[in-house]
Amino acid sequence: MFNINTNMQEQYQSIEKFIRGGQARDAWSKPIITENTISIERYNEICNNSFIKMGDIKLDSTDKRQSTLTVDADCNTRWSVKKEHIYAIVRDGLIMKIGGTRDGMKGRWGSYGCGYYVPQRSKKDGTAYPGKMSVTNAYLYHTIEKDLLYNDSKWEFWTWELPVIKLPVNILNENIDVIAQTFHAYESICIKKFKEVTGRIPLLCDNSDPNY
Repeated sequence: MFNINTNMQEQYQSIEKFIRGGQARDAWSKPIITENTISIERYNEICNNSFIKMGDIKLDSTDKRQSTLTVDADCNTRWSVKKEHIYAIVRDGLIMKIGGTRDGMKGRWGSYGCGYYVPQRSKKDGTAYPGKMSVTNAYLYHTIEKDLLYNDSKWEFWTWELPVIKLPVNILNENIDVIAQTFHAYESICIKKFKEVTGRIPLLCDNSDPNY
């Protein structure tokens, strides 16, 4: 257990699994740029206050797993349900990324967690991971890890749980309701609204669906 009266950053930095991750953080973390972004509060007003805070991204110092980040969800049930969401990843109140998912936030975070497994990190047997992770996930994961490790920053998930939209479809003379996948369209419009205010897409966004 940590002594709450000592510097938390220094104590995390002295933990072996964070020490081992230095090369990975150097290779994959992006510089944090806070210009040309917008606060979650102001952006939420633009989006009709559709976003609510879902949880905090924190360093994981436990020995239960090799990975170094975890999410302290405000509501585990809502976090775990497999539904479409638009989410904003927020640093100290400013938006760093806007994204979308159809798998629920627990599933999306699990995908981001795969960003840990870069070739600069080793398995328990000492061999390097093969580097089959998503590059986007690797950049995001290590940017957040490095910032939490060396700065007194606060990272959060804010999410917009999307409505379920059903479309009537006739298949072989049988009428059924099909649940439409809409998060790509919502995500693109949300990024567009962000860009209209700031002049650029969020720092940790690589792209959005060109069909919208």
